[in-house]
Amino acid sequence: MRIQNVKYIFVLALVFLAPGCKKSKFTPPEDGIVTEKMATRYVTVSIALTKITEDEAVKLAELRKKHGISSSMAELDDDEYKEKYPAVVAAWDSLREDWDRKQDSVYKVLDMPEEEWSWIAEAIISHGNKEIRQFIIKEFERLKEEADSLPKQAKDSN
Repeated sequence: MRIQNVKYIFVLALVFLAPGCKKSKFTPPEDGIVTEKMATRYVTVSIALTKITEDEAVKLAELRKKHGISSSMAELDDDEYKEKYPAVVAAWDSLREDWDRKQDSVYKVLDMPEEEWSWIAEAIISHGNKEIRQFIIKEFERLKEEADSLPKQAKDSN
């Protein structure tokens, strides 16, 4: 994937993830150490979130192209634009709602609260989690290799 696409997906994830923060009963461990079990679930959820983010990025690109929306999408926050183009704003809102539903589904199906995923993402950069950080990298690589080795039919059914 080109760097430009990575940046685009990152921006898209921020746009969609930031408004979706919800309260949960997740309490980080007192020692701040990410366990291997937590790390494995984190990787699984991250892969699923990446997949839906990539799918939504395609839809967003189509929406932007169809309606001539800028890369910053600032016009979608402009009251005059909203008044003049309510169908575009409705399409954007629908895309965001679709993302929220998919994101919520990932966290629910994979049994990891969003707060736990976010905490792990922050915690793995601490010195105390150096070993688990390496485990996470290897786990991502392992799962990517598994996915790459699947027959095309199996990939398409996911």
